[in-house]
This record gives sequence, structure tokens and C-alpha cells, in this order.
Amino acid sequence: MDTAALMVRNIRLSYQDGMIVNDFSLSLKPQELGCLLGPSGCGKSTLLRAIAGFQELDSGEIWLDNELLSTERHRDIALFPHLTVAENIAFGLAGWSEESQDKRIAELLELIGLTGLNQRYPHELSGGQQQRVALARAMAPKPKLLLLDEPFSGLDTELRGRLASEVRTILKSDGICSLLVTHDQREAFDFADRIAVMHDGHICQFDTPFNLYHEPTSPFVAHFVGPGEMIDARVEGPRSVSSPLGVLTHDADLEFEVGSDVQIFLRPDDLIHDDDSSYQATLVGKHFRGAHHLYEVKLDNGVVLGCFAPSHHNHAIGERIGVSLDIEHLVVFPK
Repeated sequence: MDTAALMVRNIRLSYQDGMIVNDFSLSLKPQELGCLLGPSGCGKSTLLRAIAGFQELDSGEIWLDNELLSTERHRDIALFPHLTVAENIAFGLAGWSEESQDKRIAELLELIGLTGLNQRYPHELSGGQQQRVALARAMAPKPKLLLLDEPFSGLDTELRGRLASEVRTILKSDGICSLLVTHDQREAFDFADRIAVMHDGHICQFDTPFNLYHEPTSPFVAHFVGPGEMIDARVEGPRSVSSPLGVLTHDADLEFEVGSDVQIFLRPDDLIHDDDSSYQATLVGKHFRGAHHLYEVKLDNGVVLGCFAPSHHNHAIGERIGVSLDIEHLVVFPK
């Protein structure tokens, strides 16, 4: 058996109305933080329930620390709860001595940054503090695997991102392996070491956040993890394509024959506003993002692309502006 904290092999799950998860496999290393990322209905929460033991498998195996769990109905795994009582951190510590419980509670309160608040009631805590106490309760018995199903869904966008980063730090400090379910790309990037992008019950790509963003293996993954546009191109050589933006080069041999029609995927950070550039485009849309603008620029051939610009470059719609390419990872797909 491979050295993995969690090993999911060839899982199939279905309801009466059809297949939900089909031939799903995934593994997490000890202390690794993973994520199931995908749109509603892709099967990610159903899969998490199966790993927790609340959903029967049609076929496949689930291993935890080299122990086969596929036929077990009760797992020594903590689920992230939606708490109503913030002080109930000791919920899972039955059988521990009082001294051990007090020590573990104090240790966790310090870890989540809430030392001194152990006597507070839920209504006296902020939403973020309540989520951290919920996490402490789930972590208290030192589970082999912590499963988190949309734990920040009731919070605002800014707080979600901050808590995802905080929870990552806490879990890393305590050495707990964890699997998060979310539909939020930013939340996944803030939390996970590796992310499984799911669609229609299967994994499209299981990779690091960096690789998912810069080296997506399918158009679905490319679009789901961040903004971008497809433009037509043609393979000119083993490592080059011709496009409306000129000839672009790849850092490795392309898996396409010379002369093939392809599409390249460009993100807003591949095209930047450059006052000194001779290459001009027309500004047709802009979105203020604080530190930068997300511009929409129309090239002379009619192609509209996203383009980042520093926020102090406040150009008007309809204005001609200079743009330049800053492509380090050329993403090419068959047309």
C-alpha cells in the first residue's frame, strides 16, 4: 500500500436518477490539505459524504492510513460542524481526563487566536470567530482526516478568503490532513496544497493551484479557476503558434502537428497595459479592483481580451491605449 493518509480508488456513486460520481480516484499525503472544487451538482459533496461513511458506495475502495474503510459505517473522521454553542470544543473528547481536556482546549484556543474567550457564548462572537471555534471542536480529538464541506459558505467574500488562509495555517500547525469541498476558486487557492477540479462526477485535473491556473489541461479547468478568453491560432512550428497577437512561443514542444488549427487561452495577466507600447487597442470596458483595473480591450481584428492595468491608469471607455504581452505559460488546446 502506498504511503498516503487518504486513498480513494475507483469510486462509483449513484442515486435512483443516475450516476453522481464515476470512477473517481484521489490520494492525499499525510498532513496534506486537499480540495474538491467544482460547480453545484458536480458530485463533490456526495463524494465527501461517502468518504465520511454517510453514503453507500456502488463500487471502489476508501483507505485511511492503510485501513480499508469502504465497508465501514462509522469513521474516526471529524466533520466540520455548523456550531450553535461555541464553548463545546470538548464535544469529541469523551474518555480524556479532565486535565487532558483542559490542556487540549487551551492549546486549540491559542492556535485559533481566541485565548481568553473560552467563556463567551456564540452571540458574543463574530462570524469568523464562530467558524474558528467550530474548527477547534472538529480538531480537538486529533482526527486522522478532517472533512470540510463548504465551511465558510455563510460568510462574506473577504472573510471567506481570510479564514481559508487562517484555517490552512492552523491545520498545518497541528499536522492534520484535510479535504475541503467548495465551489469558490479563491477559497480553494487560499486553503489547499492540491485541488481536484470536478465536473460531472469526475476529476478534470488534480494539481497544485499554480498548475491549475497556468497549465490547465482542459478548457473547463482553464475557465473555472480564473478569467480568460480563447482566441484562434495556428501551429507554426514545434514550439510556436501564429495568432492575432503575432507569433507566440511555448517553452516545450507542442502536442500538435504543424499547420493545425488550435486555440490559445489568455488570462488578463497575459496582456498588460503599457503606455510605451506601439501595439494599440480600444478600451471597451473596465472594472475597478482596488489595486488595479481589469480592462476589456478590443484589438483591431475585433478580438476582445482582458487586460490588467494599475489603478492609477484611469483611462476612459473608447480610448486607445497601449498593450503588451507578458506570457510565461502558453496554454494551447485543440480547436
